[in-house]
Amino acid sequence: MMTIRRQQWRISAGAIAALVMVGCGPSKVSQCNQLADVVNQTQGFMQDFETEIQSFSQNASQVNSLEDIKSAAGQYTTAVDKVVTNLDTMVTDLQETELQDETLVTFRDQYIEVVDGFSSALQEASSAMDLVVEVESEADLPGRIEESQQQTMSAVSAIENLSATEAELISNVNSYCGAAPTEENPEASPE
Repeated sequence: MMTIRRQQWRISAGAIAALVMVGCGPSKVSQCNQLADVVNQTQGFMQDFETEIQSFSQNASQVNSLEDIKSAAGQYTTAVDKVVTNLDTMVTDLQETELQDETLVTFRDQYIEVVDGFSSALQEASSAMDLVVEVESEADLPGRIEESQQQTMSAVSAIENLSATEAELISNVNSYCGAAPTEENPEASPE
């Protein structure tokens, strides 16, 4: 009888240890929330960026001289460079987000790739606009604008592709985490 009790106790102790180990780790929901908190950082700085780009557009539509054009282009590059800095910070924050759930780790790593891609594409767009900022004469302006537009189109294409990838990734994360999209944002970030 003593032997049977010891075996039962070992099984019970093993089961308790397994429950304790599972219970001590962060839950899937808490890990989903951790990931969502970092991903949702974009909401704040992207709203600021959109406001600055609207201001740029308004200023660009009212240019009268080469200096006005260069100033408006400089406003654009400053706004883009600020977003690139925010995206780079976000990549660091994502890399530092500790997740144990392997699926969430995969989603996080994929999101890092997307954010890095956005950062690179925006840097390309900023460099393209720098061509206009650095133009020295009105005679050089048409050629610089054409060159800038070609580079910008490449960046825009990359951003469109990344946006589609991001939307699919967010949908997958939402599905995995059990988050339902809202009516106002059908591709809501995981919350």
